[in-house]
Amino acid sequence: MLLAPIWSVAFPPLLDYPNHLARAFVLAHLNDSHFSFAQFYRADWGAYPYLGMDASLAVLGRVFPIETAGRVYLSLCLLALPATAWFFLRQAQPAAEAAFLWALLIAYNVFFLEGFLNFDLSLAVGFFSLGLWLRWLAKPEIGPWIAALVAFTALYFTHLLGFGIAGLIVAAYLALSRHPVRDWLWSAALALPGVAFYLHSSRVGLTASKIVFHGWDDKIDSLGMILHGYWPWLDWISLGALAIWFLAAWWRNPEFRWDRKWMAIAAFLFALFWVIPWMWGEGSDLDIRVLPFLFVAILATAKVGRRAKSLAAIPLLLFAAQTVSVTRHFKQAQPALAGLARSFDAVPRGALVLPIVEGDEDPIERPFTHFWAYGVIRRGWFSPYLMDAPGETPMRIIHESYTPDGFWNLVYDEPPDWQQVQNDYDYVWAYDVPKFSGSLAAIGERIYSSGPLEVYRVRKF
Repeated sequence: MLLAPIWSVAFPPLLDYPNHLARAFVLAHLNDSHFSFAQFYRADWGAYPYLGMDASLAVLGRVFPIETAGRVYLSLCLLALPATAWFFLRQAQPAAEAAFLWALLIAYNVFFLEGFLNFDLSLAVGFFSLGLWLRWLAKPEIGPWIAALVAFTALYFTHLLGFGIAGLIVAAYLALSRHPVRDWLWSAALALPGVAFYLHSSRVGLTASKIVFHGWDDKIDSLGMILHGYWPWLDWISLGALAIWFLAAWWRNPEFRWDRKWMAIAAFLFALFWVIPWMWGEGSDLDIRVLPFLFVAILATAKVGRRAKSLAAIPLLLFAAQTVSVTRHFKQAQPALAGLARSFDAVPRGALVLPIVEGDEDPIERPFTHFWAYGVIRRGWFSPYLMDAPGETPMRIIHESYTPDGFWNLVYDEPPDWQQVQNDYDYVWAYDVPKFSGSLAAIGERIYSSGPLEVYRVRKF
């Protein structure tokens, strides 16, 4: 059921996913004579904290075609989150192990649907790391500690925020459990490789030129993203059902016990959500990254006993409804995406293509934003908007061309410099920007259209 939506459609409609997939394809084919990628890009692998997807696809891409490799990676993310939540709860609260079924509802979380797939993977690696650490803490031996060290180092390479939040959970647990200094020192040592790699190779976010805090109203709205799918009413029903599940687990159940330690950690994560800024430097949506950890921590707050198994039907029924929701939405998006995909055949291989895209919908409703990146995969295009972030991604763009910043905000406050567009590009892939149609017609001819999409061939002098 988890995998049905991904494998039942031609194009998983996930916001950033095509961009990440195209970057992996470019890295795999930099020296391929069938492509001209080496003129425009270069590899820049380093000990960066956001390599989870790139490293995975570098391996999977040797076994599968890149689009199949991407689906396999998505499948691993979907399966890993509930599996590692189960492993974590098995260590944190064995008497509430069956509560992991609620984690099925966050497999298709807002980060997965927005294509923030490094962070999504870090959730699974984070719960696995915390579970190994709790296992070592219960039985302090060198074997379990080394396993936890490897896991926390892998967590660093997956996502810096996942690494940081897991570290805060470790510190909170040790403080609340009043563990001796020896446990603090051994636990802190688990972070040393990640910290060393960060200071040596990345330092991303060490300073911030821009810090944005959301107001109370925005924070309250953001809380709803703890469960955020395509049917808002189902999200609210699910949250209400979770409260009912706890009530039913408690009512006249002699085995039920609250775990004050995990209640305090859940309260700590909840407070953390309120104090973390929404944006730090170039990173945004920082505060809501705490919410999946909070959700699973809540599941660890009670020892339910045998009754948890009899209550399993509640999360399973909600998960079935969510699967219907996601599958239906994915399929409904396919006709529009197929129309966009046909634009690739209208543009020759190896063309220099400038995407111009606007749209102010909810991010999980914007699969069109980076859809042009399939043209990089299928037709070997050059585009200046493949994600190139020093200290984060392992690919650099070495071709200098005009790149309007409006693309990243999906709003063009000022029109592009059409003369520079004409000089630097062969085609323009323009989505939902009818206000620029006249200007584009002045420098080229429209060769394809589908719904809000217009593709123009640029006239050269």
